Amino acid sequence: MGARCLLLRSRIQNDPGPVPDAAEPLPGARGSDSSIEVNQAGAEEDPSHASLFQGSSTKRVESMGMAMQQTKQSTPFRSGATHASSPVLMVGAKPVKPWLVLTAVLFGFFMAVLDMTIMNIAIPSIQTDLKADLLSTSWVLNAYNLMYAVLLITVGRFADQYGRKRLLLIAMILFSLASLGCALAQACGRISGAPAMSWLIGFRALQGIGAAGLTPVSLAIMMVVFPRQKRGAALGVWGAVGGMGAAFGPIIGGFLVQTFDWRWIFLVNLPICAVGIVLTLLFVPETRDPSVSRHIDVPGLLTLTMAIFCLLLATIEGNEWGWSSVPILSLFGAAVGSVILFVMVEVWQREPLVDLSLFKTWSFTGTNITVLLFGIALQGATLIAVLYFTNALGYSQLHAAYALIPIALASFVASLLAGKLSSKVTPSMMCLAGMALVAIGLGLLGLLSTEASFMDIAWRGLLMGGGIGLAFQSLPILSLSQVPQAKLGVGSGVFNTFRLLGSVLGVAILVSVLTGQLHTNLEQVHRTAGVLAHAPVIDAFRTTWLFAALCAVIGFVSALLISALHRPLTRKETPADET
Repeated sequence: MGARCLLLRSRIQNDPGPVPDAAEPLPGARGSDSSIEVNQAGAEEDPSHASLFQGSSTKRVESMGMAMQQTKQSTPFRSGATHASSPVLMVGAKPVKPWLVLTAVLFGFFMAVLDMTIMNIAIPSIQTDLKADLLSTSWVLNAYNLMYAVLLITVGRFADQYGRKRLLLIAMILFSLASLGCALAQACGRISGAPAMSWLIGFRALQGIGAAGLTPVSLAIMMVVFPRQKRGAALGVWGAVGGMGAAFGPIIGGFLVQTFDWRWIFLVNLPICAVGIVLTLLFVPETRDPSVSRHIDVPGLLTLTMAIFCLLLATIEGNEWGWSSVPILSLFGAAVGSVILFVMVEVWQREPLVDLSLFKTWSFTGTNITVLLFGIALQGATLIAVLYFTNALGYSQLHAAYALIPIALASFVASLLAGKLSSKVTPSMMCLAGMALVAIGLGLLGLLSTEASFMDIAWRGLLMGGGIGLAFQSLPILSLSQVPQAKLGVGSGVFNTFRLLGSVLGVAILVSVLTGQLHTNLEQVHRTAGVLAHAPVIDAFRTTWLFAALCAVIGFVSALLISALHRPLTRKETPADET
């Protein structure tokens, strides 16, 4: 009898059998909306399972053997399991279709990225229409970026705790209502008697809060629903849409402002978000890990928020207030102090907001450093290029936005191609190629002649756009490749926070380099009679592009270290792709 039981147990462990409905958990299993989890030891150490092999009834053993065979493939065993495979995700009692899920979440993600740049070209119209000064108008941009960056990690953590679909829907609804509020800011001002600009800034801050839920949660959902072999193609589309939203923002904004008025840059969000909400309700499954506690780490949340807020505010206002002024130095000091407090709090917390052990993995830490440097270099390819077209070549703002089309198209095409090649080319190699192309493109811009034309910029822009597309597609994969599924939301939040910090730092640093170089060069021109002022202006832009290229080169070195130190995961480490 003992030998027969051992033979049956061997058959049960090695013969997979048919796949059942994923909604039927094993006895003793913990179910969730997106996965079914079984105790690590499985049937061999569970007394209720072991007793089945101790009875005298052969039929009872065989019956349980068939039941275990039927549930074997649908149950992702944790460490120590002999076999693991993906559960069937369900929505509305039907299996999930990953590409429909991706389509749904991309609507919100596109809006979040688009609204970071669509405002740039509308600033003069808003300033004139609302009769505001430039400092107040600049906070229409700053309020959005501040709230967006400050809450990315926090909202990502809440999504892991309370459900990613739920947080995505809340974020899209909030973003839609805030967009409507922005369009009605003047009416709110007339009714309340408060300045319309104050209403607009307030609604833009609400927009930023909504956007903070759209980017990390959309990425986390996508990482859950797509199997590893299809994830590269999906991230290619995700990166292409993100790059397209950022690049085409000024173009769409210019068209709407010239054709209608500035309110339409907000009203255009409403139908897009409405479609996204409907598709999310229909096709996106609820995903979260039931083992994740719903405890809120209030000290960690407050110290992290304070650190990011002080750092961004100091960076945004550094050029205006003076980098060596008391307020700016105080903000930087407060940011450093808050980071130290945050680390101390998280080390001692049983359930921290951010699991600092994530940073022990070089693929996570190194990729976040790379995306920070990539964000700085990206501003050299976009913002500094726009300033070059308007100030050096005399383009209008709208024509300057159109001049960025080569970068946008190259980025879009490169992201899609990278997705198709993801099964043949590793993310590390794509990242290296992307950072190299960005560095080369920026370096070539630094070698422009004083008689450079649009075509001289365009072909260099194609190189940079190709690099941007490759990097945008590969960096999320590298960052989240070793993040456990239960922490995908907060991991995505950390990644996107570093990305946005890079963009904000890029604006402040590169504008500071450009204005400082312009001031120095024009002073020399003023002392040298008869020298054309155009050459020193071009020289200032060249210096700025070379600085951005240096950031891209350092990012390339960081990506090279990721490639050298990256190692494949074992089953026992339960990576993000074991979903």
